[in-house]
Amino acid sequence: MNPFRCLSVAAVALACLSAAAPAKAQMSIDIYNRAPFAEAAAKGDVAKVRGFIAAGQSPNAVDLEGRPAIMLAALYNHVEIVEAMVEAKVRPDARDKLGNTALMVAAERGFDRVVDLLLAGKANPSQDNKQGNTPLILAAQRGHHRVVESLIKAGAKLDQTDLTGRTALEWAETNNRRAVVDILKRAGAKS
Repeated sequence: MNPFRCLSVAAVALACLSAAAPAKAQMSIDIYNRAPFAEAAAKGDVAKVRGFIAAGQSPNAVDLEGRPAIMLAALYNHVEIVEAMVEAKVRPDARDKLGNTALMVAAERGFDRVVDLLLAGKANPSQDNKQGNTPLILAAQRGHHRVVESLIKAGAKLDQTDLTGRTALEWAETNNRRAVVDILKRAGAKS
């Protein structure tokens, strides 16, 4: 048996083990140091988010899975975080891997204050994801009438369809969301 071969195998194993320890300790931080900002946005830590922005952190950071920090703040209805990021000129239409935006997430959950902030930050009310869903379709499906009103006021397209071929009005009718049906029809939507 070649003693140098054993030594090189042991050296490689030792190198792998010693390299694995620091990587494990730093799993929450990627090479661009983006995850801490996204984590603070998701947790609703206003002081940290404002501190990161003041220190020059881009509000357009993403987490390790590619989800925009603004989307994480919207997902958990962190109004102050969304407000701080909009003030810092975040790209409100940044997308995740499925094409979802922060506005879609907030509209789907009925977070009207977050929706209004994102619209004030120039989020596109008619942007669709990979399934063809728009913020208006998502809000109409769930009966979030206040969000539907905000999206219509911001210019959301009433006749846009998802991949099933249904409009927001058709989804509202299917799901028996009467208040939303009335709002959409008053705005000019047709079935």
